[in-house]
Amino acid sequence: MDYLDPKKQLRHRIILLVGYVFVAIAIAIATMVLLYQAYGFGIGKNGTVIQNGLTFFSSHPHPAKIYVNNELKPAATNTRLVLPAGIYDIKLARYGYRNWQREIELDGGSVQHFDYPFLIPKTLSTKQIDTFASAPGMVSQSPDHRWLVVQKPATINEFEVYDLKNPSKAPVAIVIPDGVLTRPVSSESLVVNEWADDNDHILLQHNYDDKLEFVLMERTNAEQTLNLNSRLSVNPTKITLNDKKHDRYYLYDAAAQTLQTATSEAIDATPPLQHILAYQSHGSNTLLYVTDSDAPAGKVLVKLQIGNKTMAIRNLPTSSNYLVDLTKYSGVMYVAVGSADGSKVYIYEDPVGQLAKWPNQAIAPLQVLHVPQPNYLSFSASAQFIIAESGSRFGVYDIENEKGHNYTMPAILDTPQSHISWMDGNRLTLVSNGKLNIIDYDNTNRQVLTSAASQYLPAFAPDYKNVYILTPSDVAGQLKLMQVSLLSKADQ
Repeated sequence: MDYLDPKKQLRHRIILLVGYVFVAIAIAIATMVLLYQAYGFGIGKNGTVIQNGLTFFSSHPHPAKIYVNNELKPAATNTRLVLPAGIYDIKLARYGYRNWQREIELDGGSVQHFDYPFLIPKTLSTKQIDTFASAPGMVSQSPDHRWLVVQKPATINEFEVYDLKNPSKAPVAIVIPDGVLTRPVSSESLVVNEWADDNDHILLQHNYDDKLEFVLMERTNAEQTLNLNSRLSVNPTKITLNDKKHDRYYLYDAAAQTLQTATSEAIDATPPLQHILAYQSHGSNTLLYVTDSDAPAGKVLVKLQIGNKTMAIRNLPTSSNYLVDLTKYSGVMYVAVGSADGSKVYIYEDPVGQLAKWPNQAIAPLQVLHVPQPNYLSFSASAQFIIAESGSRFGVYDIENEKGHNYTMPAILDTPQSHISWMDGNRLTLVSNGKLNIIDYDNTNRQVLTSAASQYLPAFAPDYKNVYILTPSDVAGQLKLMQVSLLSKADQ
């Protein structure tokens, strides 16, 4: 019997042991392959180990064909592609539309989302919505993009409200009652300060005879318009909404350098902050401000106040104008500060967390944007990007992908635009040489659309299928409100 033969037993054990070794090797190789794949590694055609990255591509509209280095991929947007680490030329194409393209750099093991590409039709379809005998004094769009409020020409208190979700509907006329606005001796105008988050109330600044006052107009019931100066018995230099609520305010007096809070009923009993040179609020209890109180000689302090706690962010040289902004992205606070006389804008990530972790150290900036004498600082609607502008020079930081971009834009803003504007969370818009332009945040995919009056921002519909612009009419002095489709004929 074989099991009694020592030689055969030894041979059987050897075979069994060799089998175990091969199984162990196979398991180890499989584990390594899975581990490599988990970290983005793969095997190239020649057997070499490569590291991959994962990309997601979407488009508006979709689907669109995806070309990588001019090679058409089988899948169209919306999809994902696994690509070896490297630099690629990406092109998205759809019949009837201009191509969207840019160069991307993909790191091994990284995941990048390109869910913002916006394709513009090759041929733009337009429709006239209204005509104005002369230029309206004020045009403004609600935060939800649904309502467009146009001040009737040659009036101060009459408006037309257009529903951009239902553009075929006739506009609704609204009127601020007589007596709400102080009657001027010589001249007057209205400027939109900001909308409340209810998309109904608009905080307006009434400029008259070298004076100013603030009124809160209700879109759905203009009869309820409040003159805040009269209501609160104040004459501030500036009023802003507290947490975007229509009945809560910050009152700023530039001459006295004071900042205090109020409701629509009364000024809060809390003593005002003193020596305030500039400020920006976020949410209901967070305030970023610049002060010269307790600052070193020739310097000012940028401070962050959250509830009853205040912390210093950094020193800045004294300046004629200070730029401050803050937001939250993915639940993390980001702060941006700079001055018009400087050349740097500092961006901070989670300053509160930094100070808690390292209480004896200065808060370190996440990124520094190098822009000489910046005049504009703003986070995008998505809060993913922060832009600093100085004329044709721009600095942008991408929070999601941790990348900075510096560029000079060839297009010059037509007057009276003082800075570029965000179209949405990823794109910028401006009027240059009489034409409406849109451009991706990093100065790629510039698209020139159609003639537009530079004194009015374009109004994009809630679904971004149309944009509404004011443009000169064929009749001298008249302006037309035009609807421009951002879809091809086939997709409308």
